[in-house]
Amino acid sequence: MSRICLIVCVALMLQVCQAYYGHYEHFPSSNPDEFAAHPWNYVYNPSARVPGHQFEGRVINRQQPSSYPLWKHSADNEVGDGEVESRLFNRLTANLLNAGFFSNRFGNNVGNGKPVQNSRPFSQINKWIPLTVNPDFPSVISKFESCTTFSEEEGICVPGAACSLFGGRPTGSCGLKSVCCINAVSRCGTTITLNNTYWQPPVTLGSSCSLTIKLDEGLLEQPKEISQIRLDFTSFSISQPNAEGNCATDVFKVIGADNVVPAICGDNAGQHMYLNVPSRGPLRSGKAVNTQPSKEITLNFEFGALSTAARMWNIQISMLPKGASFLAPPDCLQYFAAARGRISSFNWQDVETTTTRQLNNQNYNICFRTEEIERKRASEMCLSVCPVKNGGDAFSITTPTAATNPAAALANAQAAADAAAVTVAEETVTAAQDALATAQTDVTTAEEAVAAAEATLAEQEANLAAAGETLTQAQVDLTTAQAALEAAGEEPPAELIQAVTDAEAAVAEAQAAVDAAQAAVNPAEVAAAQETLTAAQTALVDAETAVTTAEENLALAQAAATDSANAAAAASDSASLFGAVGTVFTAAPADGVTTATCLYDYLLISGGRDATNIEADRYCGNELNPAGSAGQAVSVPVCTPIKSFRITYRTDGTEGEVVEGLNTIPAPADELNTGFCLVYQEK
Repeated sequence: MSRICLIVCVALMLQVCQAYYGHYEHFPSSNPDEFAAHPWNYVYNPSARVPGHQFEGRVINRQQPSSYPLWKHSADNEVGDGEVESRLFNRLTANLLNAGFFSNRFGNNVGNGKPVQNSRPFSQINKWIPLTVNPDFPSVISKFESCTTFSEEEGICVPGAACSLFGGRPTGSCGLKSVCCINAVSRCGTTITLNNTYWQPPVTLGSSCSLTIKLDEGLLEQPKEISQIRLDFTSFSISQPNAEGNCATDVFKVIGADNVVPAICGDNAGQHMYLNVPSRGPLRSGKAVNTQPSKEITLNFEFGALSTAARMWNIQISMLPKGASFLAPPDCLQYFAAARGRISSFNWQDVETTTTRQLNNQNYNICFRTEEIERKRASEMCLSVCPVKNGGDAFSITTPTAATNPAAALANAQAAADAAAVTVAEETVTAAQDALATAQTDVTTAEEAVAAAEATLAEQEANLAAAGETLTQAQVDLTTAQAALEAAGEEPPAELIQAVTDAEAAVAEAQAAVDAAQAAVNPAEVAAAQETLTAAQTALVDAETAVTTAEENLALAQAAATDSANAAAAASDSASLFGAVGTVFTAAPADGVTTATCLYDYLLISGGRDATNIEADRYCGNELNPAGSAGQAVSVPVCTPIKSFRITYRTDGTEGEVVEGLNTIPAPADELNTGFCLVYQEK
């Protein structure tokens, strides 16, 4: 036993000596928000469909050097608190004695998946040599500290044998007999307890895949109570949402966190999340009293059967201890600790798209640490849309439509009025054409009546003339008979007397025929028919004039309707390019309908204002602009002086139409939104 104690004392002395040896060459360290993770046992990790960005997440798929001389590099990460994303420096520590030389299995069998003996002959030696661990500063004899390798992967400092024990990959040196151990799991349904673990998909995926993060201060690898978990999506690609914005095929969910974590899908490489660990019970004699000895947070993927997406992910799981200065505020899902950077909504990418990329049911805060600018604390933060190179839309949150844009609403109202005028004009033309047809029929009828009357009159006059001629001939015959009778003397023959009698009868009959023919002749009927014809002809002219006028009015109405329809279309197109602010818009000039704008989906920037001090809190549409009730067709920088700096992103559960109801303001359907990408700058 004395020999073992001597060995331990020597190890402690050497560790202390090494800690003060000032000539170790540290691993090169860049922005810890840009790193690559390719654990040795990760077989399949293709690049994301869409490349990452220098401000967002980490640079993925960097080639890994094959070896690092242990005598040349030290993996201790001493990034200062003022540097970008310094939340991971000097993380979890446990004293060297607890690190467990001699058969220490860490109490969790992580990495090997096999039953082990629980022999810990020196697990209580720390009681004899009490040590204090400050999560913000390194301890010269602590283990399970975070370390960053030359390839910018993050691991934990443990003895080499321990690294091999739980299946890690030793990369670089942390000091005496300690290595920077990179730990990765590529299984579903497993449980982890180690800090800086990378979770990657197995070769074959089922309908779901989950990983449980077990948090227990009683575990040797968790000597401090864990307050937060940070997830860094080095790569993340599953199926896109449907047209409604719902993750209907594939979805990623977090279960058990103390904060609300939205379900996400699509492409999220470079994004991150902070998960608040449920608080533990009160302390009693230095130990936590809790009916639940441990807390668990589960990461869960659910996969639909109809997806053709190449599902991939590489998620770094960082455990942040209670009391550390690099913790995120408790109500912030994302936290940025740099004076300048880029933020984007989940699934936003700089790509041309004809589908919805904005996710439904998002409601979270994005927070920013107040940085020091030129030796002064920043007094404001400004946001502007990201530059895009591949056809993406940097700001697209519930694009306003004609229903929510005054100019478009007026244009649509005018177009509707002009369309109604066209309908009236068309009806007028139809009526005039019907009247013209009637007039034409009346004229034809009148003309036929006149012709008939004239024909009758001509016939009657011909009959009168014939009767007159007959009368004249009868009179001539009578005169001849009378002359013959006188010439016969006093005793004329009987036949002469009879001839005179017959002639007189013929004259009388002819006179009667003339009188009848004279009575039948009626010029008044012809005159009346002529008057009817004249009236019909006048009505026909009037009908023709009415038709001409109606057709001219129809042409004018059609031209006006075409112009107003084009204006309405242009206004509607313009509306889709406009930004919007506020919550509702009442189309008083049009129909008086109150319609939601930035009420259901919006980006909240408290105290946001442009360079002219026009202020607005809620932003949606296709442009980031606080100007006016309907915004402007151009994005401008928006600044806020309200600290602590944060913005809130919220979407409801649908991109479809919101129907008016009791206490429900209607909103038009609006698909094809993509979310937002903003560059922030503290000043």
